[in-house]
Amino acid sequence: MALLPGVAAVSVKRGEAIYQGKEPLRGRIRGQVDPLPAEAIRCVNCHNPASKDRLSGRPAPRIDGAWLTETRQRHGGPPSSYNQASFCKLLRSGTDPVYVLVAREMPIYEMDDDQCGSLWMFLSATDLHVKGDANGPH
Repeated sequence: MALLPGVAAVSVKRGEAIYQGKEPLRGRIRGQVDPLPAEAIRCVNCHNPASKDRLSGRPAPRIDGAWLTETRQRHGGPPSSYNQASFCKLLRSGTDPVYVLVAREMPIYEMDDDQCGSLWMFLSATDLHVKGDANGPH
């Protein structure tokens, strides 16, 4: 995947580009073999603080640093928290830190370690509470 001009291989700036879909990713729905269009699997499509619904009718979690790293119950499983390795595992397999499968609507991504590390850096540095998201992460 070609880097955007002036963006380091692993950086918050690259993570934001990945989140926004400016650096497209490849992905598919778990259990399917056909890839989805890059514009359909942008993180911002579902995890944007302004997003209120998606195909399932449930809001996607608004992911920020606190949501990722605080221990909390997710996906009906026991309390857990993410670190970079478990976050990357989730994106590549659809399995959270306590081995619970996330919603099938969440794509499985083909991403390298630099892409995943950059996305982790961006999201873990983000604080949606400060940016006016009155409801906070779900």
